Amino acid sequence: PGKVGRILCQIQYQSYGGRHHHHVGMLAKARAMYGKRLTAQNYTDLLACRSVNEAAAYLKVHTAYADAFEGVTMGSLRRWQIEILLREHLSNNFASLCRYEKSIGDGFYKYFVTLSDVDMLLHSVRYLNSRHPEKNLAKVPDFFVRHSELNAAALETATNVDLLLAAVEGSPYKAVLAPFASAGSDGRPDYFAMELALNKYLHSQAEALIKKNYKGKERKELDAMHAFDTDAENIVSLYRLKRLTNMPQSVLTTMLMPGGTLDEKALTGFMEAPDAEKALQTLKGTAYAAFAKRGDKSVEQVSAKLRYDRAKGLVRFSTFPSVVMMSYVALAENEAENLTHIIEGIRYNIPPEEISRFLIGVGD
Repeated sequence: PGKVGRILCQIQYQSYGGRHHHHVGMLAKARAMYGKRLTAQNYTDLLACRSVNEAAAYLKVHTAYADAFEGVTMGSLRRWQIEILLREHLSNNFASLCRYEKSIGDGFYKYFVTLSDVDMLLHSVRYLNSRHPEKNLAKVPDFFVRHSELNAAALETATNVDLLLAAVEGSPYKAVLAPFASAGSDGRPDYFAMELALNKYLHSQAEALIKKNYKGKERKELDAMHAFDTDAENIVSLYRLKRLTNMPQSVLTTMLMPGGTLDEKALTGFMEAPDAEKALQTLKGTAYAAFAKRGDKSVEQVSAKLRYDRAKGLVRFSTFPSVVMMSYVALAENEAENLTHIIEGIRYNIPPEEISRFLIGVGD
């Protein structure tokens, strides 16, 4: 090649080399965070704690959760305060990964910004419905606030539906929420309709981000992860609705999240089953047969275990930073759920062996 060709080749090589270096860094960062997970001994020690404050002190001294309790007066923490601190720790870890991912030019951090936005919006709608501020609201990391499309200050002070819609003016959330803003006969917004609409928007955003930013095997792995989450969410949601209501299939269909691998025939069979338990039996022969063989486990536990097992394999063996990042997120959320079970179990004097039944992935 000529001089120009050699220069172009060099530029392309340097560009690829830099990108490859950053991606290796992202893999290392996510796996290092995964490496700080709780050990089997940590779980044994936590289950032996006799009070929620003893458990909090243990987490501060013996685990990677020390920074969650930094600057906090120990000894008089309430259960809900500890859970807030743990949620904030989780959010800060996710924000740290998102900052790094954004710095290397990947765009999936936007999904977590949208997830944070949806949480803030649902908190605001719950406040408008109850008229009582939520005491268990975790602080949103600055990274998510900076990249949000919401007017966070206006949202925090919104005392009616009109002010809520004003806070989302100019953002995609206006179109999502506006149809349900005055649905209630009492003048209050329809929380469940808004929650469903926001979750559908979140799912569509995830699909769009994957399609826009990834290709080849990486996109295939991300599509499979997202499709699994969608299927599991739809199965759990439909099961609950069939168990608690007599909604016709035409209404149940409107509750489904978009995407997933379960086709129309499978979903129709599930929805047309005479009751919730028989609906689960229609999943035999599918990738979700574990729901049909759940024994004494709840559908939520089955879903969480399937998600955990998939993420555990991918965080260790996938070569794609985005996949490892999303897998770490799933595993970190599972650990946070385990800690919530432990803290609540201690608070209500539930025997350790009983609490252990609800924990997933201990000692893996």
